[in-house]
Amino acid sequence: MSTDNSVLEQDYNEPIRPYSQKELEYMKEQLFRSLRIGNICAEHKECEHFYKVKDNGRKEKEMKEKDNLDVGNCSVCWKISRTPRHLKENAKRLIYSFSTNKSDYLSFISVSTEISYYKWLYLEFM
Repeated sequence: MSTDNSVLEQDYNEPIRPYSQKELEYMKEQLFRSLRIGNICAEHKECEHFYKVKDNGRKEKEMKEKDNLDVGNCSVCWKISRTPRHLKENAKRLIYSFSTNKSDYLSFISVSTEISYYKWLYLEFM
C-alpha cells in the first residue's frame, strides 16, 4: 500500500446513523478475519505496546512455546521504524488512541480506531 492511501492520513468521519453493539462487533470480526488476526495478544513490557498477533503466525507459535506474551521484537516498534518520517507522529497518535481505549462498550470511534491500527500494523509500508 502506498503512503498516498495511508490510514494515517485519513480523517475520522462521524457516522451518519447509530450503530448497534452487534454491528460494531461484526465490523471488528470482519477485520480480524480478513487480516487473519487471532485472539492472542502480545504485550511488551519495555515499550508497553500491545496487539493481537496473526493466527498461526510465527509470533503466536513463539509465544505458545515460551508460554510468555512478551517474546521481544515488538511489531509496533518495528512498524514505527518503517513508517515514513512525515507520518510517524500520526502513527504515534493512532497507537496512543488505540492503547487508551480499554472499554468493553464499543463505540464507532473505538472500532474505527482499532481498524485503522491493525490496518496500519499489518498492511502498510511492507
